[in-house]
Amino acid sequence: MSRARQLTILSLSHFVNDLYGSVLPPLYPLLASIYSLTYASAGLYTAAYLFSSALLQPIFGYVFDKYRWWFMLPLSLVLGAVGIGAVGLAAGFEASLLFVAVAGTGSAIFHPVASAYSSYSSARRGLLFSVFMIAGRIGAAVAPFLALRATDEWGLYGLAVFAIPALLILYFTIRIGEYEGTRPNGAFVEGGRHETRLLARGKLLILTALVGLTGIGAQIAANGVVSFISFLAVAKGLGQGFGGLLLTVHFVGAIIGVPLTSYLSDLKGRYVVSIFLLGVASLLLMPLPLLDPSGMVLASAVLGACFISLHTLLILIMHEIMPEHKGLATSVIYGVALGGGGLLTPVIGYMIDVGGFTTGYTVLSVIGLLSLMPLAAVWRLRRGVSPIPP
Repeated sequence: MSRARQLTILSLSHFVNDLYGSVLPPLYPLLASIYSLTYASAGLYTAAYLFSSALLQPIFGYVFDKYRWWFMLPLSLVLGAVGIGAVGLAAGFEASLLFVAVAGTGSAIFHPVASAYSSYSSARRGLLFSVFMIAGRIGAAVAPFLALRATDEWGLYGLAVFAIPALLILYFTIRIGEYEGTRPNGAFVEGGRHETRLLARGKLLILTALVGLTGIGAQIAANGVVSFISFLAVAKGLGQGFGGLLLTVHFVGAIIGVPLTSYLSDLKGRYVVSIFLLGVASLLLMPLPLLDPSGMVLASAVLGACFISLHTLLILIMHEIMPEHKGLATSVIYGVALGGGGLLTPVIGYMIDVGGFTTGYTVLSVIGLLSLMPLAAVWRLRRGVSPIPP
C-alpha cells in the first residue's frame, strides 16, 4: 500500500471521526426542548462524550500497542456512526446520553490507532502528519452546518444519515487494519527501516509527565477561546453572530497554521516551534477582551493556528519519545491533556463570572506561560538525543 493511499484513507477517516464529534453541540437547544432539560442536564452530553472519548483513551492506546488488532480502526467509526445515529432514535434522555457515550468510545479508539498509523519517521514527518490532522479539523468545522440541515429536514431522525460516511469508508479502513497488522509497532523510516529508540522507564515517565503538563495547561488556555469567545462578543455588544464568526476564523486559522507550523517543525525542530507557538498564544490571550472587532477577528485566527498546531506538534513529540508505543503516546495528548484540560472548563467560566473577562483571560495567559516550563525542560533533557535520519 502506497504512502499516499494510506494517508488519504486515514485522513478521510479522521474527517468522519471528528465530524461525529461536533454534530451534537449545535443541537443542544433542540435536545433540551425535547427532553425538558436544564442547562446543567444538557451539559451532561458534553461530559458523557468527553469522559468516554478522552479519559478512556489511554486504555485503548495501551491495548492497541500490545495487540494491534486490525479491527480497531473500522470498529471506531462504526461506534461513532451507531452512537450519533441512535441519538435520534433514543426513547428518552438517559438512552440518548448512553448513545453519546458510545460515540465517544469510538473516538477514544480512533485517535491512538489512526495517529499511530499516520506517523512515520521521515524528513517530512510533521508535514505528512499535519495532513491527517487537518482533515479532522475540516470534519469538525462542517459538522454543525450538516447537523442543523439534517435536523431541520427530518428532526432528530435525520441524525441517522450520519451513518453514511462511515459506511462509505469502512472497507478501506479494514484494508488499513489488515495492512498495518502485518507490521511491527512503532514508526518506520522511509525505506522500510524500523525506528527504535528506547528510553529508561524512569526517564520515559518524567518526559511523558512533563509533556502532559504542557498539554493540560495549553488546553485550559485554549478552552478559554473556544468555549467563551462567543460570550465575550455578546458582552461587548457585538452580537452572537459575530461570536460565530470568531469561531469560524479560529478554525480557519488552524487549517492554515497546522501544515505551515508542522513543516517549520521539520526544519527547525518540534520544541523550538512548539515553545514559540505557546508563547505567542499565551501573550495574545491577555489583551483579547480589550481589542476592537477587527483585532478580535485577527487574534482569534492566530490563536486557532497556535493552539491547534501546538496540539499536533505535542503528539509528534510524544511519538518520538515513545516510538514503540505510539497508541499510548497519542492518548497522553488526546486523552489525558485534552480531556483533563477540558474538564476544567467550568473553572474558567467561574473565573469570568467572578472577575470578568479581563481577569479571566489574564489568568489563562499566565497558565499558558507557565505551561512553557515543562516543555522547555523536556527540550533540555532531549537535546542530547539525535533524531534518526531519514
